[in-house]
Amino acid sequence: MKFRELDLPDALKDALEAQGFIEMYPPQIEAIPAALSGRNLVAAVPTASGKSMIGFVPALNMILRRGSKVLYIVPLKALAAEKRDDLAKFTPLGFRVVMATGDPDRDDDVTGADVVIATSEKADSMIRHGNPWVRNLGLVIADEVHMIHDPGRGPTLEVALTKLIRRNPGMQVIALSATISNAEDLARWLNAELVRSDWRPTKLKEGVYFNGEIVFADASTREVPEEKDEIWALVKQIVEEGGQCLIFVNARRSTEAVASRLAPKMKALAGGQVDSADLTLLAGGIETTAVGQKLASCVACGVAFHHAGLDYNQRRTVEEGFRLRNIKCIVATPTLAAGINLPARRVIVRDTTRFEANAGTVPISVMEVKQMCGRAGRPGYDPWGEAVLIAKSYDDYEHLMDDYVNQDTERLTSKLGSEKVLRSHILGLLATGDADSEEGIADFLRQTFFGSTSQLYGIESVISSVVDFLCEQEMAERTGDRIRILPFGKRVSDLYVDPWSAVILRKAVLKMRGDTPTLLILHAVAATPDVLGMYPKKCDQDRLNTLEDEYEGRFLCTEEDEGGGEESVAWDSHMSNLKTALLLTDWIEERSEDAITSDMKIGPGDIRSRVDGADWILYAMNEVAYLFNPDAVKLIKPLLRRIRYGVKEELIPLVAFHGVGRTRARTLFNAGIKNRQDIAKADEQLLAQLPKIGPALARSLKKQAGYAPAPAAADDSRPPQNDAEADYEMEKMAAAYGEPAPADGKKKNDDPGAPAEQSRIVDF
Repeated sequence: MKFRELDLPDALKDALEAQGFIEMYPPQIEAIPAALSGRNLVAAVPTASGKSMIGFVPALNMILRRGSKVLYIVPLKALAAEKRDDLAKFTPLGFRVVMATGDPDRDDDVTGADVVIATSEKADSMIRHGNPWVRNLGLVIADEVHMIHDPGRGPTLEVALTKLIRRNPGMQVIALSATISNAEDLARWLNAELVRSDWRPTKLKEGVYFNGEIVFADASTREVPEEKDEIWALVKQIVEEGGQCLIFVNARRSTEAVASRLAPKMKALAGGQVDSADLTLLAGGIETTAVGQKLASCVACGVAFHHAGLDYNQRRTVEEGFRLRNIKCIVATPTLAAGINLPARRVIVRDTTRFEANAGTVPISVMEVKQMCGRAGRPGYDPWGEAVLIAKSYDDYEHLMDDYVNQDTERLTSKLGSEKVLRSHILGLLATGDADSEEGIADFLRQTFFGSTSQLYGIESVISSVVDFLCEQEMAERTGDRIRILPFGKRVSDLYVDPWSAVILRKAVLKMRGDTPTLLILHAVAATPDVLGMYPKKCDQDRLNTLEDEYEGRFLCTEEDEGGGEESVAWDSHMSNLKTALLLTDWIEERSEDAITSDMKIGPGDIRSRVDGADWILYAMNEVAYLFNPDAVKLIKPLLRRIRYGVKEELIPLVAFHGVGRTRARTLFNAGIKNRQDIAKADEQLLAQLPKIGPALARSLKKQAGYAPAPAAADDSRPPQNDAEADYEMEKMAAAYGEPAPADGKKKNDDPGAPAEQSRIVDF
């Protein structure tokens, strides 16, 4: 069946055809007509089987025929950008698509948008702020809805969908999922038609490698030429056939070790398949830190590693190099499997266990392994896809075959039922008026996936405990059976922080005085559950112990606060938070990323994620200070700006200029140019001659200083934090002036606002 045979506007049919969408895949033949009928739909289909078009076609049809608004919910920012770019290809039809990924305390400008693409956290934040755009939705598309099982993001997706369904009774819901064992539970919850399919455009063969042979689930076998390194044997075989490989391992260190081991072998093997100049160009854009240098040396050989410790530019360079087939093999942690679309001919899963704090070595779920396996087979490039697990013994071979290859995925279960998770969401329900009593909260929960798949035994006591906590902390109050939100609670809900974070921040600001050391403020920020901790290593102990001795008895929050009320984890949490505070201190004192990553044995992505998290929590701290101790604002305000830019206070006037990051700001300052007035008076040619400035940026700086208001360093902006991000601004300026952008040996970043993948526990 062809797309042209669907009941669609002619303009949409033409646009689909122009984009190469002619014949529908079997899952699309069943799912798209059902969605076009207006019924709710759950489509549980494999990766690369045309899942996105099952959402896109009904969305475009609804916009063109009914003028209705469409909300497209994704789990990750990277996926939001991918979907935005895909939908943007159809904007000549006359609609506007907006990606809403701004700060949770600020509504992105979605006025006039026909389609908004947002993470579930951002969608929930829009609801909490009463954004009028979400009031009259015609369609909500929940992509990767199986993420509802994820303890971090799942509850927010579940709550946001429930709110939207309750508020828009006539709204259509399309939920797109990987193949899961209990998709009927999702369909029952959403009152939706279920389309389930195992069809893929490229055949996927899953199997186990043992003793020089791959045995697949269908009992077929494939011999692998012998090599001393089994992983290299599997990679070499597929690369020699013209394919690419993804290797999944369970730790960052393993990604780097395996990639480094394979690199020289790949260089010799793939030398004739890839232009070395292309690889050199790729490698040249990521040599910014010690980790970047290691990555660059691998990339120059056609191999790369990929994990959350890399910064955004490094990850993007690796992904683009793989798409262009210059990089033949990526060694990654499992986070890549749930991220953007990077299929390969052969996927190798080396590890099916991982280490988890307080649990030791635990098995990876079948669902996660199937997600990795689903990356095998690139439509249009690969005639088939192979997913191979590696066995260490015959017993291990039987275990992998029985418990993974031939096993169905685990049933999706809601993670909404715990008191810790409900704390934030119950506050949100009270703040938005979705509930005003314990019974109202329970009624809301009955309409969630959690309520649809469980009897809610004991939920009343959990609700009561959460409400007691909120009332004790003066975020809400009881009046008879009614519960009323208080100003502190409303502000916490709008800020979209964990209520426990708000409690820590309030305690901290009430203790602040004019001489409170900066490190103690940063430690309080790091102590909140909204900022990811950092495991202290042996190399950190001396510095941490020195700080602990120096500030003993002066910290702004207690160890019990840091442990979330659990004494058993309090000391470990304290030292973890102290390490994060130390990292943030190094950052605002302008220590180089290379020095920080080297001393703390972390990656540049770890710096970015903690900086982004601290940036937001410092903003929340500032807002809490306005309520409880306005004098503390004098301490927090400049610190907020320093964290955001990674500079000493003296550079704040300079980093407020577009195109200037921390390194260029220091260059200008050292040249005697310290503020807007100095730039206005400076000779443009002399400015251009300064390192990493150049004529395009110099001209822009002069214009910003003399002919237009200087960009304000507003608290809700997100300016470049380093020159790799600021280069994007330079590139735009250079294009406007018809000049080449100043060359500084760095790859340009085409999305300076993109954060690290794990920028916060809640990823906006």
